[in-house]
Amino acid sequence: MQDIVQGFVGDFALFPCHPETGQVKVHTAHWRYNDNKNVYDILNGQGTTKEQDAEYKGRTETFPAEYSKGNFSLRLGNLQKSDEGSYCCFIPEFDHNKCMDLQVTEKPREIQEKQDSDGGVESTAERIVSLLIPLFSATVLLCV
Repeated sequence: MQDIVQGFVGDFALFPCHPETGQVKVHTAHWRYNDNKNVYDILNGQGTTKEQDAEYKGRTETFPAEYSKGNFSLRLGNLQKSDEGSYCCFIPEFDHNKCMDLQVTEKPREIQEKQDSDGGVESTAERIVSLLIPLFSATVLLCV
């Protein structure tokens, strides 16, 4: 059974990839989607998007400072429902193959948040209340 990675539409997912052993000599790893689409390659310690499938352009990130520790984890941003499926990391030096299933869902309305102008986080409910208070106050003043 494969591990499951969950994410929300528009957010990012983090796929862990590291062999059981600590140090690696050759910093090479390959990320694939459903065994055929090239998501990302790390060749001799250098990330490359040369052969990357077009739908992943500008959406992938790895952590080069971690390669020497055997960490070839991948961050996939701007998730879409169409990203759902199996993501596999292959490290040839160890014949290590790790696959995970990505599940992408819409963010529930009650936790959707937006950045307000002073950098704080304001929930949808707070925005609605802040709009209704002045309206309610004006109505009370008109009735008095």
